[in-house]
Amino acid sequence: MWSSDEAAPRMYFIPFPTPGHALPMSDLARLFASRGADATLVLTHANAARLGGPVARAAASGLRIRVHALSLPAEAAGLTGGHESADDLPTREDAGPFAVAVDLLAPLFADLLRRHPADAVVFDGVLPWAATAAPELGIPRYAFTGTGCFALSVQRSLLLHTPQERVVSPTEPFLVPGLPDAVQLTRSRLAEATLPGADSREFMNRMFDIERATAGWVVNSFAGLEERYMEHYEKDTGKPVFAVGPVCLVNSEGEDVLERGRGGETCAAVEAARVLGWLDTKPARSVVYVCFGSLTRFPREQVAELGMGLADSGANFVWVIGDKNAPPLADVDAAAGGRGLLVRGWAPQVAVLRHAAVGAFVTHCGWGAVTEAASAGVPVVAWPVFAEQFYNEALVVGVAGTGVGAGAERGYVWGGEELGGVVVGREKVAERVRAAMSDEGLRRRAGEMGERARRAVEVGGSSYEAVGALLDDVRRRRRHGG
Repeated sequence: MWSSDEAAPRMYFIPFPTPGHALPMSDLARLFASRGADATLVLTHANAARLGGPVARAAASGLRIRVHALSLPAEAAGLTGGHESADDLPTREDAGPFAVAVDLLAPLFADLLRRHPADAVVFDGVLPWAATAAPELGIPRYAFTGTGCFALSVQRSLLLHTPQERVVSPTEPFLVPGLPDAVQLTRSRLAEATLPGADSREFMNRMFDIERATAGWVVNSFAGLEERYMEHYEKDTGKPVFAVGPVCLVNSEGEDVLERGRGGETCAAVEAARVLGWLDTKPARSVVYVCFGSLTRFPREQVAELGMGLADSGANFVWVIGDKNAPPLADVDAAAGGRGLLVRGWAPQVAVLRHAAVGAFVTHCGWGAVTEAASAGVPVVAWPVFAEQFYNEALVVGVAGTGVGAGAERGYVWGGEELGGVVVGREKVAERVRAAMSDEGLRRRAGEMGERARRAVEVGGSSYEAVGALLDDVRRRRRHGG
């Protein structure tokens, strides 16, 4: 611990501009500010408007925290329309120019560091330039992983040992070597960068570059969920793991949780009230909450199968459809007979998961969703779509035992979902929802996980101590010149 007259550590937090990354990084910045850090959250202007509310309220309460907004160099990258977040892109063809625009933030961030030096930078692991910006300053960098140590360990093993290249079909199971548990996957359930024939060398080189650059891993996780994998990843990489989550628990029951991710939008409070008011009319644990994150766009035939499966399940449901422009689902409304609430675009997810009426969560298994479900003690119906989400499913279903699989044996190619057809049919949707809602053992294990999550962030808990350990590390490096 440091002396009371020692200056607060000055820390920058910079996420990739999409909700799945920016939301937990915003929570992270407020978490460290609450423990005495002087925190600056670096966002593009549009994301500052979205996420700035909780930061402003934290600053008004006396915490040393602020947002610094950078102008996204969109025009220089050939990106038009003022889009500053990956979930806001009108077409997937805009993803390339958007990625170029994000990379063009590098000199702006380096200039910020030179004008206002910091004691540490917590950077998004998909922004490698943030690890090397203004290197002459010697500022220690900590990589915010964006996912858990289980998925990171699986990915590292696949890249280094390539067991996926020794099976003959996409559906043949193989063992992922070197892990604390016997984890089996198939090629149809892998992130694209690890598939045979993919240009994985660039991905692997970037992984090793970040491992060399980082002073440690900042992970939105907690010991009660994946302690053995934290220890494994720490040993594998030779860098300390600071598991400080679930960071969503920094949000109280007020405006922070009700408008999370949609600050500055006048409709957010109205929509939150509509959803939570509907839940208030339902019995305890009678509602299944359905949301696939901000980037998933199912083909129309899969949307129809999912909707009819929810109707057939007999459960009440809140279904968040990410595409605001998706056509009406009159057949689903008719079949559900008033048991379903359809929400377009956004819902106050953390508040919904904490509501007593919610009994299960159908999710794409993005890491933010996994930790939010864990912190709320809600069982999961795991339906991975792309990236590392199948690895997260393996943790939730196979290791933690707090979820059931939806039956997705393959994912979609991001940007090419319309060609992917139906992955899970209505019968399987209905069956899996009923199974999750009725399994008392599953509910008990999920509830116990929620208790572990809450204990982790309390004074003396593992995540509370990890925040202190990282702050101590920053202070020590400052005293000794990096």
